[in-house]
Amino acid sequence: MATEAVPVVRVRLRRAVFVAGAAIGLAGGYSPAYFGTLSVFLKPIASGFGWTRAQASLVAVLAQIGIALGAPIIGGLIDRYGGSRIIAPAVVLFALGLTGLTLVPNDLVLFGALTLLTGFVAVATTPVGYLSVLSRGFDRRLGLALGFAMLGLGIGTVLAPVIAQRWITAAGWHSAYRSVALLVLALGAVALVLMVAAGGAQATSGRTRPAEGAPPLPGMLFAEGLRSGRFWLIALVFFAVSAAALGAAVHMVAMLSDRGMPPALAARGAAWIGIGLMVGRFGAGALMDMVHARYVAALAFSLGAAGLALLAWLPAPSLAVTSTGAVLFGLTVGAEGDIMPFLVRRYFGLLQFSLFFGVFLGIYSLGGVVGPVLYGAVFDRLHGYGAALGSGAAICAGAALAILALGPYRFAAAAAARRG
Repeated sequence: MATEAVPVVRVRLRRAVFVAGAAIGLAGGYSPAYFGTLSVFLKPIASGFGWTRAQASLVAVLAQIGIALGAPIIGGLIDRYGGSRIIAPAVVLFALGLTGLTLVPNDLVLFGALTLLTGFVAVATTPVGYLSVLSRGFDRRLGLALGFAMLGLGIGTVLAPVIAQRWITAAGWHSAYRSVALLVLALGAVALVLMVAAGGAQATSGRTRPAEGAPPLPGMLFAEGLRSGRFWLIALVFFAVSAAALGAAVHMVAMLSDRGMPPALAARGAAWIGIGLMVGRFGAGALMDMVHARYVAALAFSLGAAGLALLAWLPAPSLAVTSTGAVLFGLTVGAEGDIMPFLVRRYFGLLQFSLFFGVFLGIYSLGGVVGPVLYGAVFDRLHGYGAALGSGAAICAGAALAILALGPYRFAAAAAARRG
């Protein structure tokens, strides 16, 4: 019995290291390192170049268009060639893109083009890269594995704005972006070493092939998925919630400093988004192994609506109230990160998992473009964020109702443990 237990322990240890590698990679990926720090870089960039808040928002979130354009392409490449072969060059190119932002002159078009390109090359450092690899090795415990991996992204999102604000205060935003680039390289290297060492073929190979004599890989072709009403429902919900929640996240520090909070304290308030994100990602992942994902999604979106509503009617710049609202809509952002790959696995299968995931992330990223720009436009016109936050709350509430229409899974988890 003891000898039989040894291989089991080794397998579990390898899987734990595999998940830890994905978590570290996500902590140093695009979401925390670029998007998670936009709230602290937004005002320094705008004031340094003399841009309006809407202009700065548009230029900064053009990286999301890069993500949207690149996600389906990178997803298809991961299906074909494997995760680490795509992630490794993406980490280097992403770090170079961040460094390049510090070398661009005061030119909206040039700065915007570089941010778009930075987003495009960074796609594989997002969940499309790390979670596509991870999803090949888990079935029954897929939600838990995703939740643990996404804890890394949550921790990164908590720490990134605070660290970046300190670097900006100490040496300016140019130096801060260069420091972030070095951190991206370091965490990406550690992640790849762990995943390749522990994941083996899962980390380096392309599309998973069933063992000899096993049934064909479950899943549908992308063309078939496009004809499904569920595809368009999921796409619409992710776009709408992304616009509402990510728009608020990008403007969080600016919003709080406008209300009189010192920049360092405002950055701490924004960091609570990461706390909510971390709790949402782990909590949603664990719950989806026990409760249907559409109910988990409805709960997460409802909490996001409550958080945005709380910020919309915030009477004074109270750190306690601000942090509560930030945690609540951070839960929505966090839960979406787990819900998206889980829904892809359960409704569309593994056959073209990375392609489906990439397309949905692209749509989600487009919401991350529209939302911040609209929030900035509302501020420029009304000199406040109340109307934008109230609209975002209504959108999240509507999404909570809409997601319930998904119905039962098409590709349910295996009844017996096979790989997860």
